[in-house]
Amino acid sequence: MMKTNAGLFFEDYCVGQVIDHAVPRTVGGGERALYHALYPARHALYSSDSFAQSCGLPQSPLDDLIAFHVVFGKTVPDISLNAVANLGYAEARWLRPVYPGDTLRARSTVIGLKQNSSGKTGVVWVRSEGFNQADEMVISFVRWVMVRKRDEAAPAPQTVVPELEKAVLASELIVPDGLSFAGYDTGLAGSSYLYSDYNIGEVIDHVDGVTLSEAEHMMATRLWQNTAKVHFDATARPDGARLIYGGHVISMARALSFNGLG
Repeated sequence: MMKTNAGLFFEDYCVGQVIDHAVPRTVGGGERALYHALYPARHALYSSDSFAQSCGLPQSPLDDLIAFHVVFGKTVPDISLNAVANLGYAEARWLRPVYPGDTLRARSTVIGLKQNSSGKTGVVWVRSEGFNQADEMVISFVRWVMVRKRDEAAPAPQTVVPELEKAVLASELIVPDGLSFAGYDTGLAGSSYLYSDYNIGEVIDHVDGVTLSEAEHMMATRLWQNTAKVHFDATARPDGARLIYGGHVISMARALSFNGLG
């Protein structure tokens, strides 16, 4: 009897399929410390309880992308363990803050399928949602991923490509309860620029840069319990190279944007 998990392949999915992902995770200060060690993140709201309290929150929430990474990591064994590559994201919304001590779990719904012309792989679209211990949704996003087929002779499913919004409308964004910037301290925040200082079409060169390393990207990927083979096993790709988890790059870019968008 086989006791290991080989993951799902393209022909294992069907539109409308709902997957409740295993291993909920309680997050805390450890995740915050490691996040700030891996990325040059220094936003005051996510670094200081007293600063967050001055903005109307009970304490400093964990960086929003920690919630994304944890929920994403939960989905990997069921969605992208046999992925060739993650292709994109859409309709991402952070619905409520995540605080130290919260426990996150994840659920995904398959919303689209399209076999590639090679017959060896297909694209799977899923809407993934993260919930806290009170069953409150904290994050929702769509992603699409190219997944290997187990049997290339397996018939292709009916093609369903979901229609996704090009942008999330401002009316669909949720501001956390109590959040107020009436007493916002730009000195403590590290940037004097506010909403009125920015213009449509303005280009900001954030000037800083970080050279990615094998050790750091694999440590980050393990931190989020992302088990996709292409991030660790150099034999999982024809080019013999490990693929850096896209979320690692997103967090790095977000952190580097502080210089100009503090």
